[in-house]
Amino acid sequence: MTDTEKIVKLRTDDRYFTKVYNEHRDYALRFMSKIHKDHDEIQDVYQDAVLVLLENARKEEFKLTCNIQTYLNSICRNQLLTKHRKNSKMHKVDMEDFDPNINDWFSDHEFNPEKEERLNTLESAMELFKAQSKKCFDLLSMQYFEKKRMDNIAKLLGFSNDKSAKSQAAKCRGELRKLVQSSYA
Repeated sequence: MTDTEKIVKLRTDDRYFTKVYNEHRDYALRFMSKIHKDHDEIQDVYQDAVLVLLENARKEEFKLTCNIQTYLNSICRNQLLTKHRKNSKMHKVDMEDFDPNINDWFSDHEFNPEKEERLNTLESAMELFKAQSKKCFDLLSMQYFEKKRMDNIAKLLGFSNDKSAKSQAAKCRGELRKLVQSSYA
């Protein structure tokens, strides 16, 4: 019996479903076991695939363009890929995913007055820099924190071109360096 005849038989005889199920089962399970290792899940996927075949076979407009085995294998493969995508998106965070050699900043951080003072000094210098030269502060912020391109920065800040913006950025970095160094003195 050809696969096309089997599809016609599936449309008219519900008992033929079991024959098709059993005829293609072993091959489909071997095929899926190369992709996925969970035997129970593979069997569930195969059962769903045969039900999809049955449902489609009952539609008059359904035309089988390959053999039944290939059709079932394709459905199984697609279902396994869909399950894999869903599982990878819902991957739970496990502490084993993290490197145990990396210290947690919040739990292992000891208060260091020297570092704290340097951070406060730097923060004060940045506030002063922002107050003294807002345009320089904005230019460097766009360049380093927002990762904007110089031609975009030039347009946004009113420079004639990107070369002017680059030149100004160099001057701004020099001003900031001097301000930070004088704050530590």
